[in-house]
Amino acid sequence: KGMNQELQNPIAKWPFGAATVVSLSATGAQNIDIYNNLTIVDGASVIATGERTLNLSIAPDVQPGARLVVKTKTTAVETLTPGTGMTGTVTTGVAGKTFVAEYVYDGITFIQTAAAVQID
Repeated sequence: KGMNQELQNPIAKWPFGAATVVSLSATGAQNIDIYNNLTIVDGASVIATGERTLNLSIAPDVQPGARLVVKTKTTAVETLTPGTGMTGTVTTGVAGKTFVAEYVYDGITFIQTAAAVQID
């Protein structure tokens, strides 16, 4: 494909297409399919009421350098744990606060780039 064709393709991957946005449920194991080079995990629109674990199923054509941005908001000190396909630390919530962490794909797993940051 030429670049112009990719820009016109509505299912093109980021940066030529939109990022994928995935919403989390309030508690439990969260199974997420990763097929785009930028995925935003929205765990803030639905506030965590229990422990969450992210388990990734990574498509074989996801490129090293792909990014995963994870937002989580909690009612108290619920945790978000990196599971399958991820390497990083557990994020422990603070009542009513939102935390964001970024992960970068190294060709094998998504690796957390820094500690989660509280944004509100």
